[in-house]
Amino acid sequence: MSDLLEKLNTITRWKIGGDGPLFGSEKTAHKGNGSPFESGTAARTWLKSLPADSTYDTHHALVEGLERFNAERVDGDAERLKVLRAIEETGMRLQLPIVEQYMQSQVSLPLARQALWRESWAFWSLLAAAWFRMLKHAYKGPAVPDLQPWRAEIAARALHYIGLAMRWDYHNAQPPSAAAWQRVHNIYRMAERDGFADTAVALNGRQTTCAREYALTLVIALTNPLDQTARQIEEIAQLFEHFSDLPLPEASFDSVRHTHAVDLSLNEGPFSLEDNPSTGAMPRFFDLTPLVEHLESIQPHSAAAEDEGLYRRIANGILSDDVRRSSRRLHRFGPVWVASGMGNILASLAGFKDGRPRQAMESWMLRDESADGMGFSLDASAALPHGRLIAVSRNASENTWELLAIRWNQKTEGQLLVGAQRLSRHPRRVEISFAQVADGTARASTYGVLLPMSDTDEDLSNLLLSRSHYQPGAQVTFRDGDTHYSARLGQVFEDHERWLRVNIDVLSSEQLEAAA
Repeated sequence: MSDLLEKLNTITRWKIGGDGPLFGSEKTAHKGNGSPFESGTAARTWLKSLPADSTYDTHHALVEGLERFNAERVDGDAERLKVLRAIEETGMRLQLPIVEQYMQSQVSLPLARQALWRESWAFWSLLAAAWFRMLKHAYKGPAVPDLQPWRAEIAARALHYIGLAMRWDYHNAQPPSAAAWQRVHNIYRMAERDGFADTAVALNGRQTTCAREYALTLVIALTNPLDQTARQIEEIAQLFEHFSDLPLPEASFDSVRHTHAVDLSLNEGPFSLEDNPSTGAMPRFFDLTPLVEHLESIQPHSAAAEDEGLYRRIANGILSDDVRRSSRRLHRFGPVWVASGMGNILASLAGFKDGRPRQAMESWMLRDESADGMGFSLDASAALPHGRLIAVSRNASENTWELLAIRWNQKTEGQLLVGAQRLSRHPRRVEISFAQVADGTARASTYGVLLPMSDTDEDLSNLLLSRSHYQPGAQVTFRDGDTHYSARLGQVFEDHERWLRVNIDVLSSEQLEAAA
């Protein structure tokens, strides 16, 4: 074991293309100026010469060779394609035990885990770059006639390995880059345009298509992978890979079936149609309902705490538009004060009376936090449905609150794990008055919660008010601090247990001194 850790420690210090051993035994196997990749025969000779001391040494030498293959900047042609296939075939045999050891090291060997992650990520990324470059030469260059029949296979491989590199980013709690999203969108657009998006190709012992590889990358992004363990990410990915009815992109919108979409013109991932009714310049649509139903039907195959409820949690997250974190979740343990439900929230936001809260608050245990929300650990008997609104204060003696909505929960080992999306860092209780209607009837005023524009994703101020008081287009007035607002009620964003979050169109505002 000490020898293994020493090797892994050495690997972590090597940079890709840095000062590590040069391509295994290539110095002696290929003397002179000849490249080990000048022909399929030369490549196979080089692959046989890789060091055999350990799987790590062999794999790492292959990764360095793959980096040199990419760095040579040789135009792709039929012979170069043979070389890349040979590297891929050998590399995949070596990659399997690396991934298995990476999974086994998740808890007990943190040093090994990081080194193995780095090794795998480098392999996926370099293979993705090699196939992407080959695809470029299938469209431009002297070898286009030779490579054109292989465009579907080359594109499917490029999509597959880019998707794997993005998946390994999730393992390291990093969201994929905008460039990665743009690349997969561009490849799929090309496959669609040239009519081979649905052409079946063989890839690592299975049949697939460009559309399927593209969809797999998108659907994994919708499972909130930054909040899953490495083992859970891979378990879900393997399930999706073998699901015969994986939802594929469709160009025509069906309001009855489609639940999610992606915009091929943007460098972003997929989104829920409920949360993003505007679908962009080049939308493609997905129906994730069959996949969700499949997830809900699966019985857990493991009694491990981390696996309990995994499939149902993923299913709930997909269709309920669970928090899609764009930032890393940080572990932060400690008690916070929580007002649960709109009645308690309104009372708490009203402030303190006689040194005590106007309404009792609950003490919850904070587990983690990101820029998008918070995670809590509660007693398993707690009942917190999706959509429940909560106000959180870190100090019971101060009247400062954040407003969140429960997005998922999971029972495990006598605890209820809860995830909440932050809706506002500065919620404010306001009294809402309604303008008289045409017949002169005046509606009674009510209390609601203002979510300032700077806190919302819609770049509009939102208002929480009871469903019974909502009327589209109704004119309302309310006071926020020293400012008096006149506004019009707009569209409903979501329903929270008979309370609606709606956008408001501010018609006018006046300072109270001026209004007086």
